[in-house]
Amino acid sequence: MAGDGVFFTLMDADNTGDRPADGPVSLANFLGGVQRKAYQVAYGALWDRETALDVVQESMLRFVQYYRHKPAPDWPALFRSVLNSRINDQRRKRLLASTGRKLLSLTGLKLADADVDERMQEAELPATAHGRSAPAPDHEVAAGELRQVIEQAVGTLPERQRQVFLLREQLGLSIQETADTLGVSVNSIKQHHFRALRALRGQLAEVWQHEQL
Repeated sequence: MAGDGVFFTLMDADNTGDRPADGPVSLANFLGGVQRKAYQVAYGALWDRETALDVVQESMLRFVQYYRHKPAPDWPALFRSVLNSRINDQRRKRLLASTGRKLLSLTGLKLADADVDERMQEAELPATAHGRSAPAPDHEVAAGELRQVIEQAVGTLPERQRQVFLLREQLGLSIQETADTLGVSVNSIKQHHFRALRALRGQLAEVWQHEQL
């Protein structure tokens, strides 16, 4: 799955300037421990894998640049602040892009990159959609279709419910760990997790028995 790779290495930490107050190993360990959680938070908020990866990497770079000398106990809250800031930046970019498209549409103009967008969407289709590879076995096709249905259902959840669901079910974080990652209360996590599962059960009633969410 995207986001499971190493975003930031010890060598990266050593190359960012002076050594951090608690030593480069501590900084690298901290970043290594938060990267997968940060990815799920960004992915849950933005619902785009590549954008989520970019946001996490930019957040780590900014964190090292501005906060590497801060006391280690302050790192989680500081990193969460940086991550949320980058997520909000992406939201603003999307809003501006959406507004621009609407204005162009109202004026009867066409976007110059419309054909580029279409080619990108086509490139993202499975290879079988282009007729360039042999059909997969029936069970693989069924599994792929099931994953797609589940992903579409998760995509309909409100942002916070989606974040909680991904952290709890994809990464297997405890309620407390999820609360610490998102900077909210345990009760809030419980409520969002319950509502997410209830909503998904309603949408996936027919396929729920085939997949453990």
